[in-house]
Amino acid sequence: MSEQTEAVPASRQPGLGQMQADVGRRIDWRAARRAQRACCCTARPAVIAVIPPSEDRPHQTDLLLCGHHYRASSRALAAAKATVLNIDGSPVTDSAWRY
Repeated sequence: MSEQTEAVPASRQPGLGQMQADVGRRIDWRAARRAQRACCCTARPAVIAVIPPSEDRPHQTDLLLCGHHYRASSRALAAAKATVLNIDGSPVTDSAWRY
């Protein structure tokens, strides 16, 4: 893929405020905050990426990601139109996740 897509956090995408709130209500926050490890590695989760349903997957998928793996996959998450929230439930912002 030669075209690079800049990751835009859900908090900065127009019209996503309500969708973000809806997604936030569907997450089991107690379980997420008590998780000892992320889905990707043994580090504690820093964000929850909620990937919407697709043609091949009729349901949303929640991923608990550590900070490193979130930064590494932020473009792919943006391309998948994922909603990303900090583990405390607040919206992910550009400045919070810069290298």
